[in-house]
Amino acid sequence: MERQSQRYRSTSLPYAYRNEGLNFELDGYSVDDGEPRKLDLKAGQTRIGIPPGDEEEWETVVLSGTVHLPESTVEAVFPAEERAEPPAKLYVTVQCHQTIYRNRVSIRDAPTSVGEYDVEIRLDREDFRDEVELRPYLVRTDSNDSDGPHASDPNVRVASGQIYTAVIDPVEEDGRAQIDGEEVSFSQSTHLPEGDKLYYLDLRNEARPKLWINADHPRITDVLQSDGSVGAEPRMRDVVLDQISYSVWQQLIVRAGTAVNDDGEVEHQWQQTVIEAFAREIYDVDGVEEAALALRRDVRDPGALPELMSRIDVELQDYLDPRSQLINLIEEGLQI
Repeated sequence: MERQSQRYRSTSLPYAYRNEGLNFELDGYSVDDGEPRKLDLKAGQTRIGIPPGDEEEWETVVLSGTVHLPESTVEAVFPAEERAEPPAKLYVTVQCHQTIYRNRVSIRDAPTSVGEYDVEIRLDREDFRDEVELRPYLVRTDSNDSDGPHASDPNVRVASGQIYTAVIDPVEEDGRAQIDGEEVSFSQSTHLPEGDKLYYLDLRNEARPKLWINADHPRITDVLQSDGSVGAEPRMRDVVLDQISYSVWQQLIVRAGTAVNDDGEVEHQWQQTVIEAFAREIYDVDGVEEAALALRRDVRDPGALPELMSRIDVELQDYLDPRSQLINLIEEGLQI
């Protein structure tokens, strides 16, 4: 049985990857550009209340620490001829699903050798609500034509580290996310699709899209309601949510593009948020108006639409990171 498990572990991914290949540690902070302070975390603690001190009024918090790239990770994810100066960059992703915010803090450009690197992560209160995930990644920057078990394409993540969760202004029970979600029996609802559909994005109210989950599938909805972060059901929950989220964001990005006017503006807040979060990344531009107009142009052009969908696919994979959730589920299954 152990031999079989090891075989599946080695063939479940197309290239060598280290899920815990980076040592990420936060140990300090400052509030509103004040004096640096020690971040007093207990052993194993990865959830951080923001601000970490007793301040009631604040605008920005800067978390500081280190990311260590060990030699064992470099040896695992790069071929021998690249290990002295690995063609890779190092950054920390900053992601808040509640406000649909995502960004990355650059730590080191290529080459990134074995060693420890300082990191500072600035959190502006106006950008976040509830949980903000911070996670380091090592990303290959150059192509390599050599055969072997290592990644050969550029812009491929080859290692990551543990996730820290910064909790900012937690959402109350009656708080509303950008997209409302609710379970309901599709078979008992005339305004929802017939058959065995799992979910439906309702855009009848353009100002407030709503996601319906089909309660006719209780085994699936039970999994979606499971708590925790380890175990078979939480792992399955994350994979199912990724599948649903991928389709929902894809629809919302295209829908937002159709709503952009000649001045690069939209009417509803969710449309603006979607453009800020995704369109700038899709077109690699800083300006929101420029990104909005580019999205509007491509959505309306049948010739440009296939390339746009390909770009959306790349950005959604980067945003949702379904590979990590699938790895977790695969690893969980191999232990059964």
